[in-house]
Amino acid sequence: MADITEREVLDNAYKFFFDLFSKKAKSYSNKKYKSFKVNPFTIQATANAFGSIVTIDSLAKAIVYPFALGTSMATSFGSNFQDFMVSTTGGLAKPSIVSGMDIEYDDAIDHRHKYCQIKSGPTTINKDDIKTIEDHFKGLTNLARTNHLPLDASDKVVGVLYGTHSDLSTMYKTIEKDGINVFAGEEFFYHITGIHGLYQGMIESAQKAAENSEMKESIDKLLKEVESGINQNKDLYGLQ
Repeated sequence: MADITEREVLDNAYKFFFDLFSKKAKSYSNKKYKSFKVNPFTIQATANAFGSIVTIDSLAKAIVYPFALGTSMATSFGSNFQDFMVSTTGGLAKPSIVSGMDIEYDDAIDHRHKYCQIKSGPTTINKDDIKTIEDHFKGLTNLARTNHLPLDASDKVVGVLYGTHSDLSTMYKTIEKDGINVFAGEEFFYHITGIHGLYQGMIESAQKAAENSEMKESIDKLLKEVESGINQNKDLYGLQ
């Protein structure tokens, strides 16, 4: 039986995402046009996607949207994987002190202690990552042998935060063939909490957090800042 309820997990997820989104929203509100290093050649194609004629408005969207809604947000979430897992699961997942591992947890299914690396999605590792990941687990094996820890092959886990097992790339499949468990999305959270159906609920928690944060307002403010900057530098973008 889980040591945390589904409602508690979803409330924890909401708080994590609300804090994350609110912090990013504040940073967007304070960002200035000059901080963007824009390629005036390639930005034209992106701007064209927002309108057949490139304008100050479409250029501003081409600069702001990929930054605010893509790279910046993904990077911020990526640097907080460990905190996300620990806070959302109410401490069922704990930070690992083992080199190369992100968290440790007692599996709700087989009740064994697991050592886990966290990855974002089912296609977010490349061929070069395989050796790095496997070397970390080899280090774990050597540590367990030296310290007489009861480590079984099934205790090595790569946890993928979203997607399904069928979505996993061939890179993940290679890791599995080499004896490391890979759990994705719903199955990952189930192994940690023992609660079915968390995955969709956590996505809905993130959606509610986004709606209640000031993300839209901050992005609108940043758009106006960038539009003003473009207007003062029209020649750089080929505008009349």
